[in-house]
Amino acid sequence: MSLQKIALSAVSLAAIAFIGLTSAQAATATPALTKAQVEQIVHDYIMNNPKVLMDSVAGYQQKMQADREAQAGEELKKNMSTIVKDVNSPEAGNAKGDVTVVEFFDYNCHFCKGAFPAVQGLIDKDKKVRVVFKEFPILGPSSQTAAQWALAANKQGKYFAFHAAMMNNKEQINDDLLQKVAKSVGMDIDKAKVDINSPEVATEIAKNRTLAEQLDINGTPAFIVGDQINRGAIPEDALEQEISEIRATKK
Repeated sequence: MSLQKIALSAVSLAAIAFIGLTSAQAATATPALTKAQVEQIVHDYIMNNPKVLMDSVAGYQQKMQADREAQAGEELKKNMSTIVKDVNSPEAGNAKGDVTVVEFFDYNCHFCKGAFPAVQGLIDKDKKVRVVFKEFPILGPSSQTAAQWALAANKQGKYFAFHAAMMNNKEQINDDLLQKVAKSVGMDIDKAKVDINSPEVATEIAKNRTLAEQLDINGTPAFIVGDQINRGAIPEDALEQEISEIRATKK
């Protein structure tokens, strides 16, 4: 929490103390305390009872987090069709799968690379699952360029091969690397160079950024399974458990 918010909490405590004091004075007809006296009383109370202020800060943070989660849940419901059915979003697995998993990720994200084996394993083992990929480049210009190349690969039917190669890549991302990966998966490089700057690619990335903001996703990776937003990497067994729970509700 910022110092400004902590200060506001302290001011709130001061206001409560002031109201309590003035009410008591009114009942006993004692002289009103000056502003300086009230401030000193509140200061002394906080200094002698610092846990009160910390509890107030913690409570404020918990309420704000709960409010954000509730708002994100509403946005998820409202935008579910766009999230899981956008024809411009790359996908893998069973196109007619009974459960859809959505991942927001960045090719420069170490945790995304660490989560990739779980995604790959899920696709390989569960023949009824569908995975939708949301390019969400937030870690610098090379992330943006990599996302553009990935969406260009999608236009050529080469998306998952390119995606897997990038997730397994340990080299620094630059134009030479991206072209090397594109060639390795059989992409038409000249076509890709045109497509990476196409309005469709720019629009897809912009839509993903907007969705992420609405869903309070500000880091990568993030997984959506049903009505659950998982912020951060998730183990394969945990993904499988969430998918099983969704299937159980459909029976």
